[in-house]
Formats: sequence, structure tokens, C-alpha cells
Amino acid sequence: MRAIILSAGKGSRLSAHTFDKPKGMIKFVGKTLLEHQIDVLQSNGVSDIVIIRGYKAHKINFENITYFDNVNFENTNMVESLLCAEDKLNVECLVTYSDLILEDAVINKMVKSEYDIGVLVDENFEDYWKARLGEKYSEDMESLVISDNKIMNLGNPNPSLTQVDGRYVGAIKFSARGIKTLLKICKINKKKESLNSFNTRKFKNWHMTDLLQCIIDNNFSVNPILISKGWLEFDTDKDYDLYTEWYMKNKLKKFISLGSSDV
Repeated sequence: MRAIILSAGKGSRLSAHTFDKPKGMIKFVGKTLLEHQIDVLQSNGVSDIVIIRGYKAHKINFENITYFDNVNFENTNMVESLLCAEDKLNVECLVTYSDLILEDAVINKMVKSEYDIGVLVDENFEDYWKARLGEKYSEDMESLVISDNKIMNLGNPNPSLTQVDGRYVGAIKFSARGIKTLLKICKINKKKESLNSFNTRKFKNWHMTDLLQCIIDNNFSVNPILISKGWLEFDTDKDYDLYTEWYMKNKLKKFISLGSSDV
């Protein structure tokens, strides 16, 4: 199995930490975010790892890793970054974001998933979101509607509570068949001006949720890989400071297990 980590973005909301390095190279609890992912992937038997670089690409240089560079990272988004590794999109693989830490049990569940397209979804994210964002946590919600164990809608901002059955984490498992579907949808839509009448983003600016929604709209199944906690997202300087505080006060393990480093 292969893993592709998307690490091309600038991470402007983490500017206190990313002015001289990509956000995947931020250190937390003794390791960079990318090292956390690499280690947990390898411990679950995923040794074929690809990293898509962009911003300050030369700062990411681990041994035994395959690299592709999105030289146009400032004008594109995650789907275009993923397609920089199109030559490697030929076997089942995990696709993750570089600003995540995922615990061992989460990666293990993804590796064992038999869905053609399985999306990591935290169905009990509210405690984490409230602790992370405070009273305004509901302002950072996205739709994620699950029906009959299929994702029907995701990624729309400001949804009603009836449209929030969980939180999209930022990690996806594709089988070989799922990869073929991904490439087919990308090929069809790359020349279109926008996704649909509700989304004016051009293909080059698609988020992964745009791609997943387009796959769903074309009647392919996208299933949730359900978890309860076990992950951290580093999106802002405030996130980093808060997680550091949790770690120092021994509160981090309420949300994620980092093994011996969190005790």
C-alpha cells in the first residue's frame, strides 16, 4: 500500500511557525508533523510514502521517501497537488494532509478499510472542536451528511445541524478501483470552468472535498471510515499554542494517543 501526503501549501495561518519552513516541518512533541505521519504509517506496514512538496520544498528531505513538487502551489490547491503524483496513482493508497497528526489506531483502521473510497470521519468531534475553538466552534462547521453508510454531501460551509453527521478529517483511503474513479472524474472536470452552480472554484483550485462531492454526484459510492477522536489538525498559530498547553498539562491524551510521548 502507498501513502501520499499533501504538503505543498504555505500555511499562512501558521505564519509564526512557517515563515521559514512548510507547516509539515513544524515540530510538536519532539518530531515534525511529517515525521509523526511517516512513523505511524510505517508502523502500520505502509513503507511506500510519497510527499508532494511546494512551499520551501527543499526543507522537506527525508530518506526513503518519493517526492513530487507542485511548482505552481501558490495558484493551485490540493487536487492539483495530488495530480503531481499521477504516476503513483496506480495502486491502493492513503491520501492525507501534512497538517495532521493521526494516532496509530486511526491509520490502522484506514489500512484495513475495504471501501473503494473511504473518507476518515470523526463522528464525535464536538468535544475536540469546542475545546479547540471555544464558544464560536459552530462557526467552523462543514456539511457532512451520511445516509445508509454513504456520504451524500460534504464540504459546504455554514450548514444546518441536520447536515453535520461528523467531521471530515483530511484523510482518504482509495482502493485501486477508487483510484481509477478519481482519475476519471479529474479528467472529465479538468477542462470545466467550475464544479457546479453552487461552487465557482476552477478545477485548479479544487479542495479534496470538491473532488469527493463530484465523485458522489456522479453516482460513485464514498463511504465513511468512522472514528472517535485520535487526531489533531494544525491550522493556526492558536492551534499550536493550545496543543502545546494541553501537552504540558497532560490533557492531550483526552483527544489523541501519541504512545509513550504523551504520558
